Amino acid sequence: LVSKVSDRASILVIPIRAKIQPSPQGFRAGGAYPVHCFFRPKAYVEFLRRKRTFFLPPMSRKFAALKPFQTDLRKLLPNPLLELQRASHSRGICDSDGYRLVGAPWGFQLAELPSYNRPAVRTIGFQRVSELGLDYLLLKKKEILRDEWVAMSYTEGIYPSPPGETCEQWRAEGVVSEIAVESVLGTAPLGSFAQILAVARRRREAPAPPEAITQRSPLRGGRDRESFVEEVASLKTELEDGHVNIAEIREAVQVCRLMPSRMELMVSGSIWERFEYVRLDEKGSEWDLRRLMPY
Repeated sequence: LVSKVSDRASILVIPIRAKIQPSPQGFRAGGAYPVHCFFRPKAYVEFLRRKRTFFLPPMSRKFAALKPFQTDLRKLLPNPLLELQRASHSRGICDSDGYRLVGAPWGFQLAELPSYNRPAVRTIGFQRVSELGLDYLLLKKKEILRDEWVAMSYTEGIYPSPPGETCEQWRAEGVVSEIAVESVLGTAPLGSFAQILAVARRRREAPAPPEAITQRSPLRGGRDRESFVEEVASLKTELEDGHVNIAEIREAVQVCRLMPSRMELMVSGSIWERFEYVRLDEKGSEWDLRRLMPY
């Protein structure tokens, strides 16, 4: 029995015993009848304790299409994370809590300085934007993620912008930390999730040293690629059916949260309107906002 709470959340009740009370006229197709459930919480807790497979949680509602959006410079929120969340929600990319909608295009460029001391840039997908930070997922690194500095750039909209719309560019830099993998199980695209797990399985079952610089593992010819594609398809089915152990996911996937120390917003117009946000406290509840020249 599922009771909807919001676009993302539902309460699942598993009755141990149920009794349906029919109407005096009996049952009929499409009829509504009261259900009396007898729920034993201790029995359900014990069931969850014994269960070791991964439950795919209810997904967010699906992405439909990008919506036209025009930034109102007179009403910018004092918290840049919440301003980005509001703009993304208005564009139809995420829900009101900042969680990515299923199928939504929400990529940004992430810049890191890996251990081999050469700058690296790659495109990553937002999983959530909230006052807590910017959440995304990666293939788990061998080294433990601790107080690593990164920078990001995110652009949304068309430039030059059509009448009534604006293009926004966001920049941020700050410290990234690792958070629980369960936080993205309802938003991560299954295709990307399955590919990450497939790579992790191969590295675990047939360990081979990855490339020294890129840390990528090569595919050995066309047949190896075909085998890998089949492995990804199989894993995607396992994820959909809930047959992947949560321990395997924790071992393969790293979920990161960037809490920026500084953010910039550029908005198209007669000139590029540029704003700088500087975080004033550890939690990110207070920010200093000022207007800058375009360049």
